[in-house]
Amino acid sequence: MMSPLDLFFRTGNTALLVLLALILINDNHHRPSAILGAIFALCVAGIHMLTITLEWDWRLLEMPLNLLVAASPFVFWLLAKSLFEDVFRWKWVYLLIYAVYAVAGVVGHYITFGDFRGIVHWFMRSDVAHHGLALLPFILINTTLIILALYAALKDWRVDLVESRRRARMVSMSLGGIVILGINAVEFFSLGTARSNLLDTSLSAAFFLLTLGVCTRYLGFRRGQPAMPVPFVFPSETPEEVDAEEGAHGAVVIDELKRLMGEEKVFCEEGFTIRRLADKLDVKEYRLRRLINGHLGYRNFNRFLNQYRIEEVARQLVAAETRHLPVLSIALDMGYRSLSPFNKAFKEIKGMTPTEYRNSHKAEF
Repeated sequence: MMSPLDLFFRTGNTALLVLLALILINDNHHRPSAILGAIFALCVAGIHMLTITLEWDWRLLEMPLNLLVAASPFVFWLLAKSLFEDVFRWKWVYLLIYAVYAVAGVVGHYITFGDFRGIVHWFMRSDVAHHGLALLPFILINTTLIILALYAALKDWRVDLVESRRRARMVSMSLGGIVILGINAVEFFSLGTARSNLLDTSLSAAFFLLTLGVCTRYLGFRRGQPAMPVPFVFPSETPEEVDAEEGAHGAVVIDELKRLMGEEKVFCEEGFTIRRLADKLDVKEYRLRRLINGHLGYRNFNRFLNQYRIEEVARQLVAAETRHLPVLSIALDMGYRSLSPFNKAFKEIKGMTPTEYRNSHKAEF
């Protein structure tokens, strides 16, 4: 039996998350991250609402809420991709992945429990057959999606030049993924066992306070406080502002940076990192990130580096003194360790492969 306090927290969570979803869609419907952030908020709201429907036996709501809640790891993965990939595009393969994921959940649940209800809240049942082994494919896909989301969040952390996005990578998405993995493991290993009312109420209260804190901080619920962008939904999409004092000194740093890159060609060093560049400029690494983003507009250090490298490669591909050299030799001289990342970077910037670029300039030879 659900306690009145638990019901209060779950209802409050549901209301706040639905409100958050509506605000995200209304104010930022053109952004994939806003759409996915709103859907994810509804998925989390569905978790709280689902428990209420199971408690009060609202059968009509149970199945749609189950489908919504079961989608949360899949939506979390896409949300991570939309936030942390500089270019995110919708793909039909995402629907295929979700279809496989949903079928695995429904079939596994039917084999385990003998019906299609309660896909997420397995612990509500006591007649678990085969110790839930039929749910293992669903659990494995679920876990894989969360790990992929964490990978998307963390893989480019070192080269990210957007401070708000770096914070989002380390705090919001990573913490969220770990929490989801933890809940996933606890619920699976608790199949068929009774739940503690005190534990459920405590978890509901913790989620309520967290959700209320997010809404209070970032949606302008506090009196006299303007609404702010939600950092784990909208890391800055435009160059972040540099304050006046840092801007004056920053202009000097940027001039020296351009000299190092243009004249000394320090980008040719293999494994060149932003830390090494910061050491050469004698500035803190975090300040250099902010300056490159604020003054030059780059969001990713590798893109900044590739711009200089590819321009130099393009010059050498057609220059009289180097056009006879193999493409691989030129790529290695520019600091690339293999052809694959070099070819990808060249095509992104020039719109063609290095060989096609060289052939297109043969008339100039």
